[in-house]
Amino acid sequence: MKKALTSSRGALAALAFILAAPCAFAQEARQGIAQLKDVNGNVLVSKESGLASGGEALRLTKGTRVITTSRSEVSVVFDNGCEVKLKENQRFEVDDGKPCAALIVQAQSILAEPAGAAAAAAAGSLAAYSAVLPALGGGLVGVGVIQSLREKQPVSPN
Repeated sequence: MKKALTSSRGALAALAFILAAPCAFAQEARQGIAQLKDVNGNVLVSKESGLASGGEALRLTKGTRVITTSRSEVSVVFDNGCEVKLKENQRFEVDDGKPCAALIVQAQSILAEPAGAAAAAAAGSLAAYSAVLPALGGGLVGVGVIQSLREKQPVSPN
């Protein structure tokens, strides 16, 4: 009985070793060229299937877009040491063919227009409206004259 117990323990130990061996010797291939760091708030990452939430240490491949939403920020840290910090409402496309300084300035706002541009557009619209208004007024006066002339013409009884 003692011999059977010892051989069972040996078999279990051998089985445990065989099952653990692939984990110990297998190296997960490190994919990507950068990873996310200091993720705060809602950070989105583009994938083939669409957008997904980006978590701490998520590996990023070339062409991946990183997007921060309101009250969010993240750093994209490249394997070569370059670090691109994204503030809220910014987007960045991961690229490996550019120097670090070019990557840093590549982060762009996702807002349609900066606040100053909206005021400038409103002023431009007002100027355009002011330029068109006299022509519209003249056209409306012309329509009024034609309508008045038609009303004054006698209608012949047929």
